[in-house]
Amino acid sequence: MPNHPEPDLVAKQFKRELSIRRTTQVLKVKRESIRKDIQQLISHLTLLLPSTQLTQKESESNLDLLQAALDRLGDDAFSQLILQILQEIAK
Repeated sequence: MPNHPEPDLVAKQFKRELSIRRTTQVLKVKRESIRKDIQQLISHLTLLLPSTQLTQKESESNLDLLQAALDRLGDDAFSQLILQILQEIAK
């Protein structure tokens, strides 16, 4: 039997591919859920920061306040995610 992979090897590769696809689907759903939660968090954060018809300078000041708060958390990955979503919302 030249060039025929062993059935055991094919079965293992198939199971691995199924696991990867299942995991990808779960991760996609969870990622979307987390992004929606963070967007809601950002909208609630605006209630904590001074607002009402912000000028460009006041808006930058609020971003500085948010950045300072994120820096104090000490979680760079979370901070970057918040800032990335904030930029997406601003577009």
